[in-house]
Amino acid sequence: MSLDEREHGLVRLVAEQRDEACRRLISEAEESARALLRQTHRKERAHLHRRILQERARIRARIQAVEAERVTRERRQQARSSAGILEQAWPLLQIGLQRRWQDAEGRRRWVGQCVRQALGSLPAGPWTMRHAAGWPASEQQAVREELTRALGVEPQLRSDSIIEAGLVIDSGGACLDGSLRGLLADRHRLEARLLALLAGESRP
Repeated sequence: MSLDEREHGLVRLVAEQRDEACRRLISEAEESARALLRQTHRKERAHLHRRILQERARIRARIQAVEAERVTRERRQQARSSAGILEQAWPLLQIGLQRRWQDAEGRRRWVGQCVRQALGSLPAGPWTMRHAAGWPASEQQAVREELTRALGVEPQLRSDSIIEAGLVIDSGGACLDGSLRGLLADRHRLEARLLALLAGESRP
């Protein structure tokens, strides 16, 4: 083999080794680029996912805040409306109870309810019944006889100018206040019941 042939063979061998090294470097560079791209995509997806979660949380918080504001406004409006209703209803309730006491049948039921409650809660000793003026004597006598039979002792009945309607029963230091003032004493409870009744009537 001549010198030229050996030189050409060496040049070809070097070229082949060079080409193989270049292909290997290019392949490694491409794989590194793909790996870097995958890693970048993962990071971007994770970042985007965090942003989406943050945005969803922000939107939920805003919706909750708006809903809370709406509920607060409705409650304030309802409270104002309820206060206005109660302001009108309270004197009407007083008038209604006074009219009930003035009506014979309403008064009979009123007294009967007070007597039943007293028999179930007051000591059985002598009772004193203070009542509003104008209670007919015939009705007083009927109650006196009923209680005398139930208690074994005649109760004392007397008119009390302080009582506008109803009666107050005293026995052994205990008292059952069935007067107008006594019935209206727990205003908060009565107003709550009035609102509940009105709410029930407003439902279809």
